Amino acid sequence: MGRPLGRHRLLGGARVVIDGHEVPASVFTSLRQRWAEPHRVYHSASHLADGLKALDRLGGQPIEVLAFWGHDAVHTNTTPDDERASAVVMEDLLAGHLPLSVVEEVRRLILLTAGHSVEPGDDAGARLCDADLSGLGADWEQYARNVQGIRAELPDLSDEGWREGRAKFLAGFLERDRFYSTERGRALWEKQARANLTRELEGLT
Repeated sequence: MGRPLGRHRLLGGARVVIDGHEVPASVFTSLRQRWAEPHRVYHSASHLADGLKALDRLGGQPIEVLAFWGHDAVHTNTTPDDERASAVVMEDLLAGHLPLSVVEEVRRLILLTAGHSVEPGDDAGARLCDADLSGLGADWEQYARNVQGIRAELPDLSDEGWREGRAKFLAGFLERDRFYSTERGRALWEKQARANLTRELEGLT
């Protein structure tokens, strides 16, 4: 659906055209406001920009770009409720501007980011989820900053609760045969991501 993502298409000048339908600028204005909410530390405009760049590297299509813009429209650290609420926000923003089939696909893609589990042959879902997880494969220093940002978004959680929950998450993720669903994603980030998660888990146990 539409043209591949160009590198110029960053946050300030977002322009997405899908099947001849241009997404209104008002959609991106609304989403920028959400990404700039003060409680966001990791799930901020930086995550949005980094993910869009990662999606570009994976050959992301415009509908995937639009879904990435919307996948964290609501962020309260409650999965999968946040993804469901984000999908509703996008449905409301896009209603009347894009064909229903496009809106439904955006919704489907957003919901995939709750668990990052993609069925074989779902190329769009694979690229979107890999882009969302690309930060796991950052260099260690950036990865550690990302983790600090995630921790800062949970100020009411005790340090003990954080360590226990984080260790459970890391151990579970490391049980996956692979983190990324695309060959390109695995080539770019798999080795570093696995090393990062292993190192963090060792520091918690």
